[in-house]
Formats: sequence, structure tokens, C-alpha cells
Amino acid sequence: MKLNRELLGLAFRQWRYQWRQSFRELKSYGRHPRFVFPWLWLKLSYLLDSPYAVSRRYQRRIKADNIYVYGETPLTSLEVIAERTGVTADDHVFELGAGSGFTSIWLQGVKGCQVTAIEQIPLFCWRLQRTSQRMRLHGIDVRCDDYMESPLEDASIIYLYGSNLDGYVITGLAERMAELPAGIKIITVSYALQPFLHQQAFKVTDQFTVPFEWGEAEVFLQERMSATEVLRVMESGSSESDSYSVTAPEREAVENEA
Repeated sequence: MKLNRELLGLAFRQWRYQWRQSFRELKSYGRHPRFVFPWLWLKLSYLLDSPYAVSRRYQRRIKADNIYVYGETPLTSLEVIAERTGVTADDHVFELGAGSGFTSIWLQGVKGCQVTAIEQIPLFCWRLQRTSQRMRLHGIDVRCDDYMESPLEDASIIYLYGSNLDGYVITGLAERMAELPAGIKIITVSYALQPFLHQQAFKVTDQFTVPFEWGEAEVFLQERMSATEVLRVMESGSSESDSYSVTAPEREAVENEA
């Protein structure tokens, strides 16, 4: 009974946080019609079936070790990230693990950029695709796919919020992105990619802190280095990523409770 009360308490705090955050988002971005109408439509689709519940059902179905792995980037924090990293309407942003799709809708509706949302949970993909079609959004491409396998070459910016990923998964992603063309920007939350590689491939150009539901997290802006830059670093015998932390912040249990 005590455990049930604790879970109910966590669920209530998360519910309260989500509604407060929704009010902030509506107040901040309600003046953008390309964003607010798709945002409202998508919000209604999750009114009785939260993204956290959708994720848990999927994780149970595939018999995952941890069913509480879902998290979202608050749109007010996404604005800080986008401004700090220089996201513009000329960019093609690939979101790896797009989840419910609110991030993709914000990037397209507020920043005006092309977005490719890659997500493996079918219901997330279906709801975002339906919203895109009903609202006639032409700037969002929804891929129901594993981002470990989906092509990434067309991106100018890649965004990954995956603080709960295992080290071997991050290593696999880093190796994939090390094969991308020079100049592509990669934004990651909680860790930089270079320390997961044996070869030099990325330079961290910025590091800053933004708030999430569970606390503050470090955001890393990285760039795929050119062959000339890699050679220069190798000759100097230094790594431009050495001064950056790769330790993921400790998260509260509320992060993944619905």
C-alpha cells in the first residue's frame, strides 16, 4: 500500500509538471500558428494516454529490461538549446528518438526548419504522422525506424536526448556518426561523443546547462571534424574533448513515471 501511494504521488507530481509546462509552452509559443494548432491537436491525442504510458506498453511488449526509459525535452529548454546552437530555418534537423513528436513540431513550427523524426515506437510515429497530415505540415518527415540503422547523411544538425542509453549503444552511435560528412553538428544531452571513440572524429564547440523535468543536464554541441582537422589534432597529440565531462547526471525516479 505504501508503494502504491508513492507511485501515485510521483504520478501526480509528473501530471502537475506536465500541465504547468504545457501552459508555459502555450504562453510562449501560442503566437506561432504553424506550431500552436499542431501542438494542440497532438496534445489532445495524448490527453487520456500519455507518452509515458505509450512507451511503457511498448517496452513491456518487447520485454525490455527497463520499461521506464522515456523522457522529453521541455520546449522552453529546447528553445535555449536551439538559440545557443544556432538552429535556423536553413537547417535539416534529425531528431533521434523523436518520441511523442512535440520537439519536431516545435522545430518546424517555431524555427521553420526541415525535420526528420526517427522513432521506433509505432504509436508515436502514427500520431505524429496523422498530426502532420491533418495540419498539412510539409516540413516533417516521420520515419518509424531504428536510429541505429536509419540513414543520417542528409542532416545538417542531429539532436539526441538519450541520457538513459547504455554505454555500448552510445559507442555504436558515435561510431556511426564518425562516418558522417565533415561539418555536421551533433547536439547531445548529458555526454559528449568523442570519449566513446578510439579515433578522433568530433570537436566540442560549446557546452551549457539546461533544465529538464528531473533536474539540470549538460548539453554538448559537437561538430564532425574534417580530415585536415583530425590530422592537426593527432599531430598536436591533444584531444579537444578532454576537458568535457561525459558523466550522465543522476536522475530522479519521477523522470519516467506517468
